[in-house]
Parts: sequence; C-alpha cells; structure tokens
Amino acid sequence: MLAGLGLVAVESDFYRRFLTRPPSTAECVGDLMGLSVEDARLVAERLLSLGLLAGTAEGKLRAVHPVLACHPLLERAELRLARQQKELELGRAEVDELASETGPTGDSSLAEAEVHRGADAAWSFLERVAATASTVRCMAAAGAAPGVGETSDYAAISKLAAFTAQRGTDVQLLLLESIDILPSLMDGARAMAAAGVEIRTVPTLPVWTFIIDDEYVATALDPADNQEGVLIARTPGAVAAAVDLFSRHWRGAAPLAPSDQPTARDVMQKHRDLLAMLADEVKDETIARRLGVSKTTARRRIKDLVCEFEVKNRTQLVLRACRMGLLD
Repeated sequence: MLAGLGLVAVESDFYRRFLTRPPSTAECVGDLMGLSVEDARLVAERLLSLGLLAGTAEGKLRAVHPVLACHPLLERAELRLARQQKELELGRAEVDELASETGPTGDSSLAEAEVHRGADAAWSFLERVAATASTVRCMAAAGAAPGVGETSDYAAISKLAAFTAQRGTDVQLLLLESIDILPSLMDGARAMAAAGVEIRTVPTLPVWTFIIDDEYVATALDPADNQEGVLIARTPGAVAAAVDLFSRHWRGAAPLAPSDQPTARDVMQKHRDLLAMLADEVKDETIARRLGVSKTTARRRIKDLVCEFEVKNRTQLVLRACRMGLLD
C-alpha cells in the first residue's frame, strides 16, 4: 500500500499490477481489477499525473520504476509532514498559552484560600487539576464528586481520572467499600484502574478531598451537598493534615477487588468496622442498622468477638483491639 504517499487503495493496486506485467492499457488492467472502463481511465490519468505511469510509443502504459517514480512523492510527503509538524508545534504553543491564561485571575492563585462556588466552578477546577497536576491523591467520600450531579455512577469523574492518569500523572484514589452495592460504580472504578489509577477501598471517608502535588488541598464546601463547590487551601498546615489523613486511610485500605473476585469485605475488615463502632460507644440499635442486621444478630457478633479475642467484656475487647493495631 502507498497510502503514505497519498494513493488510495485502488490506485496502489493499479500501479502494482503494471509493475508485474509488460506495457498494457488501462482498460486491460482495469478489467482484471473489476473496474469499469471509465474508472480505469480515471485511475490511469491520476497515476500518469503523479509520474508513476508513463506512455509508450505503441500507445500503451508502463510502470515507472518505484525508486524513480516515488522519490518526488516521498519529497512531497516529507514536506507535508514537516508542515503538519510545524502546525502541531504551533498548536501546542497556543494550548500552553491558553493554559497559562486559564484559572484564577490576578494574584488569587497565590492566595492561602480560594472558594469556587457552584457545580460548574467546582467541575472547572477539577478539569484544571486533570490538565496540569503531576500527582493527585483523592478521598472519594459519599455522594457524587464536586461538580457532578449524578450519584449512581462514576462516568464523568472516571473519564477525568482516566485522562489524568494517561497523561502520566500519579493518581491515588480512595473509594468507599460500599461502591460494590451498585455495579455501575464498580464499573467506573475498574475503568479508572484500567487506565492506571491506583485504587484502594475503605469503610468510611469524611469528605471529598483532593491533594494536588502536595502543594494544596481541595475539599467539598458542604459534605452533604457536593454541588456547593470546593474550598482550596494552600497553607502548609492544611496540606500536612490532609496528607496525614490520606496516608492513614491508605495504609489500612484494601486494593480494589478484581472483576473476577467477589467484592464483599473480608472477615477481618468486618471485625474492624464493628470494633470501631464499639470503641465509639455506638448503641446496639445503631450498630445493627449500620451492619444491616437485626439487633439480636449484632449482639451475637459482639459476643463472638469477645470470645474470639479471649476477653471478658466489650471494654476489654476494645483495649485488646487497640493493642493489636486494629483501631487507629
């Protein structure tokens, strides 16, 4: 195929057939290819104009040797490629120039705190992060991401995260274990993982939080309504606190379950959830509701843990769990 030199498939095949036969007519070669007389003549005229075919004294056509015939075409292709490369470089420079003009105006980009109110502003901020960040660590709490109205899937945020990872950004993402309730959430999570996002899951997260380049932190303005916008903090203390919180969750998190494995929590993680509620002195009724079991079942599980840890009561159970490192 000579598509790189500007020939379509039928023209390339037409020329090749002339290369392997004595001088002939356009009609004869066209007949071999199943072309009409008119189409064969049009192809021949095109190849004559390009210098790939030449006429003979007998009024027939012959193929010009490829090295001779294709050299001018190669030169033209190289010139065309050079022009395209120059246009690409100019386009990249224009994109960089536009990027430098995008974002907070004035000196606000250096402010210790910024507020981007509303869903559109929040999403624009996330787009800027996806386009410019070198590292992103995110705690994806309950509800949709800032700027995203749909809570039943990760379609929008997964595309943004995948783009971020594919451009070489190091992306670490903490998701809630409860995403395994909805297949659409798991599909989005696995799409991000396939794109290079490193994902782990944890039982609970406080609020949507982004740590960008370890230089600034962005959190949802309102944990109950992620459409309110985002707050950006650039103070070293805020960044250090967010990094520490993320690291604590990350160390105790479980890798995202592969698609061929069940997503249910393992026994130890269930123990840790229950132990954490006991440490917080959560009432049995609330424990049962959070675990999705009856009050009787919740109490039986607590009793089983007391026996398993070889202690006498709940207080000793919590103390033993702390000593074993099962509670932060």
